[in-house]
Amino acid sequence: MDNETRQAFVELLLLAPSLDDHLSVIEDETLERALTAIGWSPTRPGDASLPTAFALVREATSSELKTDEFMRERTAIIRSAGESSLAFEWLGRILGSDGMAGTENQFLQRAESLLFE
Repeated sequence: MDNETRQAFVELLLLAPSLDDHLSVIEDETLERALTAIGWSPTRPGDASLPTAFALVREATSSELKTDEFMRERTAIIRSAGESSLAFEWLGRILGSDGMAGTENQFLQRAESLLFE
């Protein structure tokens, strides 16, 4: 996975749990496993900085329009790299790790349509 795809992947994964306004301990643990699975490392040159990614996610969640644009951009990068299945799998694991609320289910359905359109 190249750096651009890994960054889009990280940002999309961070967006998912932010939609219900909290990151539970189990979601955080699952997110850490996802980051490890895609080979992300905070020390690798070119890998996404988590503080920067969190800032981008905060900005993206400031309106529905920004959230939609953010999702479209990240899923397009992931889809073009052929990583849609992996992204969808990890999104489902993260969102389902502490039970899936309505907004999380809607997010997952939206992500699925964007990743596989």
